[in-house]
Amino acid sequence: MKPVLTEAQLKRLKEYKFNSEGKSLLDPVLQDFSGYLLEKIPFWVAPNVISFLGLAALVVATFPLFLYCPTVTEEVPWWFYTTCIAGLFTIQTLDNMDGLQARRVGSGSPIGAVVDSACDVTAFGIVVTSVAIAMQLGTSPELMFYCHLLCFCIDFAMYWKNGFFDVLYYELFEVNEYLAVAMMIHSVSAIFGPAAWSTQVFHTELEARVITVALILVANLFNIFGAMVVILKQRDKGSNAGLRGSSPMRTACPLLIHLILAFLTKGASSQQIVQNYPTLYYLMLGLAHAKVTIVLRVADATKSEMPLVDTSMLGPAMLFLSSFLGDYVSEYFVLCLAMLLVTLDLVVYSTLVLQESCDYLNISCFKVKEKS
Repeated sequence: MKPVLTEAQLKRLKEYKFNSEGKSLLDPVLQDFSGYLLEKIPFWVAPNVISFLGLAALVVATFPLFLYCPTVTEEVPWWFYTTCIAGLFTIQTLDNMDGLQARRVGSGSPIGAVVDSACDVTAFGIVVTSVAIAMQLGTSPELMFYCHLLCFCIDFAMYWKNGFFDVLYYELFEVNEYLAVAMMIHSVSAIFGPAAWSTQVFHTELEARVITVALILVANLFNIFGAMVVILKQRDKGSNAGLRGSSPMRTACPLLIHLILAFLTKGASSQQIVQNYPTLYYLMLGLAHAKVTIVLRVADATKSEMPLVDTSMLGPAMLFLSSFLGDYVSEYFVLCLAMLLVTLDLVVYSTLVLQESCDYLNISCFKVKEKS
């Protein structure tokens, strides 16, 4: 099998250093709490294991919600939402602990920063879809569609923007704060039921879900605009010749293709795949977004250019092409096949990157190297 990373990329990955400064709004409290829990963790537990456990906890906690809410309009018992809150809190806590554990045992490595980002971006799509279910956004398909796409865009843009700085400066609202907002939305659904989001507020005909999502979309638009300003200003500056020296259109090309395929599938599908199976569709789209963003993160760490096309496009492209087959093929079968392809593509790519990187750096991804 052809290697995913070239010798030159692996060499630049070895030289990659991740530095960060500043704190977000909840960091002081969460860091103290994570530090307390970290004292209970043995020294032999690798930081990457903690990262993957957080992602696994979120997948297990949200699976029942996805299973029983295929159209994002269903109302489920309160404990479904409470389980999601537990999963969100677990990944939030473990995400804070993995970096602390790396510094604690002295096992920080370039691949550790990539693994942490990969787990975060994979969890991102799951969190967005779970929040949509909690608010029953299936009753507003257009709102749900644009909410997912804009959230994916801002996630990609923020990782892209961070690639232009040798030191990452945390803002007031980061991953911890977004997870806290997601937990609050699930809490409302658990206490008052998802029907609470249908309540008309401010003496208007606008529902609470519409106002909440509108605020999220406006915030995302401002964040995307701010990120693009930074990208265009910082281009060709600094030492990272990969992303900084590349054309913005080249870097954004995989994301743009995904967006175009999503709009084409939504508009041309005679069988209405997006409307009939939104949970499975947006989970598939979230994993495809995760793959593209992980490729961007790897390009940043290896000072490489972003590829113009990506294999994660096969799933969304398959859905679009199936719309022309009419009743000759089951839309649900094609969607399941697309989900399988996108998942396998993400897993295979991530596994190969980990394997090649660890072999080159002579480290173990899931073991703490013993000190002589």
